[in-house]
Amino acid sequence: MRILIVEDELPIAKYIEDMCRTVLGEHSYQIEIANDLDSAAARLFEEKIDLLLLDLNLNGDDGYDLLKTATAGSFHTIIISANTDKAIEAFQFGVLDFVPKPFDEERLATAFERYFGRSQEKERTTKYLTVRKENQNVILPIKDIIYLKAAGIYVEAHLESGRVEILDKTMDRLGQILPARFIRIHRSYYVDISLIESYRHTGGGTYQVTIRGGQSLPLSRQKYKELHELLNY
Repeated sequence: MRILIVEDELPIAKYIEDMCRTVLGEHSYQIEIANDLDSAAARLFEEKIDLLLLDLNLNGDDGYDLLKTATAGSFHTIIISANTDKAIEAFQFGVLDFVPKPFDEERLATAFERYFGRSQEKERTTKYLTVRKENQNVILPIKDIIYLKAAGIYVEAHLESGRVEILDKTMDRLGQILPARFIRIHRSYYVDISLIESYRHTGGGTYQVTIRGGQSLPLSRQKYKELHELLNY
């Protein structure tokens, strides 16, 4: 596990690093520190990381510029900031957690529990995903997404317009930040439940979901049971 801490005040950066080491315990990890936006931005996509711990005020620079770049990456982002008025907007851009300063070991441990998928998730408020295209960040409103499809190490976002955008995040990582209305119907598909028109067993151990517009998507046997229980609760 590779962690990048972006914090302009070195004592605080070291404090976060030491607390990470305590919280992670026996986990295998590597921690690096960047003290400004430029060096952080250079490391985000030149070096593979798994988790970004980001302050939003870096020597007077707005960390949101980096946040919108970061959320296009394959890694997760946790904000560590005293700017709690930015929390709602941060969650809308798909951060995994927002840890307000000052914080203690227990609060950071909770954030890592979310990273490892061991905590009970609350309703996610993510409204946007960010796509990195030709060195630019393209904001993708989640409301425009019909379904998501795994494509190797990437994920295809299929939009109402018919356009397809490629996301760097894996299906599992997207599942941690998507709003609850997106349900996993197959190991390779997430779909907006409000767009499901029907679901059925097609014979031979195969199942499918039909979404608005008439398109059919594969539905796994286990997810068929879960979907049936959910829609008939």
